[in-house]
Amino acid sequence: MNCRDITVYLDERWCAALETQSGKTVETLLTEQMDALIQQLPKEQRERITQELRQEDQKQAQEAEANRHFSITRITENGEPRYCLLERGEIMFQTALRLRRYLRGELNDPSQFYGDAAPIPQEEMERYAAELLRGSPRVVGIYDIDLDAGEVYTLDPDKGWRGYQIKDVSTAVYFATKRESDDWIAKRSRFNQRLAEKEMPSPDRRISIRGHESLPVDVLCFADDIQQLDHMQNFCIPLSFDTDKVLGFHVDLNDGFPNVYANYDMRKGCVCETLRVYLWNKSSGMPLECEYRLSPEEQDALRVKMDGYCMEQMGISLETAREQYLAEEQSQAAQESPQQTGPTLQM
Repeated sequence: MNCRDITVYLDERWCAALETQSGKTVETLLTEQMDALIQQLPKEQRERITQELRQEDQKQAQEAEANRHFSITRITENGEPRYCLLERGEIMFQTALRLRRYLRGELNDPSQFYGDAAPIPQEEMERYAAELLRGSPRVVGIYDIDLDAGEVYTLDPDKGWRGYQIKDVSTAVYFATKRESDDWIAKRSRFNQRLAEKEMPSPDRRISIRGHESLPVDVLCFADDIQQLDHMQNFCIPLSFDTDKVLGFHVDLNDGFPNVYANYDMRKGCVCETLRVYLWNKSSGMPLECEYRLSPEEQDALRVKMDGYCMEQMGISLETAREQYLAEEQSQAAQESPQQTGPTLQM
């Protein structure tokens, strides 16, 4: 925005008299006078300039947002998860350095792991996780530190969550920083090399993702047959909605469609709390297992949809299908249990 500095010199006595009479500052009075003059301009000219100013403000805001670099961390301590955003962003080595200092009581404010980070809701972390998966350079890293379980996870856009024991992370920091004469690159390289040897398997850990809009359950539909997977009824959801707005990523036809499923728990008699989302990774050829967290209202609406689809596909309601499953499961358990026998007489 191009602005001109207009300076007005006015004796303080005039200023005091004007302010006393109007009850406003001289700056406010001058601004009001300028606004009144602007209102005298032709309407078309005022609307054109206003629109130009609005577009310039939006462009500046978008550029500022695009140039941000930040990291997200969830910290769980005493069963309480906290989500925080650090504006300058930290790579795994920097986060590990901070973690070791926290564990050793070396932080100025030991009551908080991130004293200078902004708290954010869980939904925001899920949105930034989706952004990291689609290759955004803004998200430097996403970390999940569970002080209760003694585990640290970092989100890799190609491999998903990669986990380590906190003690192994702290030890890697110790060996990486033992020689103070080494430069930053050498320390970081030694840390990464040592930590890579301590990676834990985490095949069942899914990535929670989210876009800026809720799931449009009213237009949602199912496709294909209903699959029975263990005690779950599995419903395939075709992508009839905008995945970028709902799940936080854009569907690229060259990379193949992601698979989205909703599940109904036959034992508990309820829709599962998350949708299963499988994102096909172009580099590895393997899917990343993600999940979209459903609200209670979305779960209720999906149950109605599932009931209707059960009637369409199987000719019975969802509740009837559940009753049949429970009866069959009970019958199978009775057949597999050892037969009761009478007491054996001792001679």
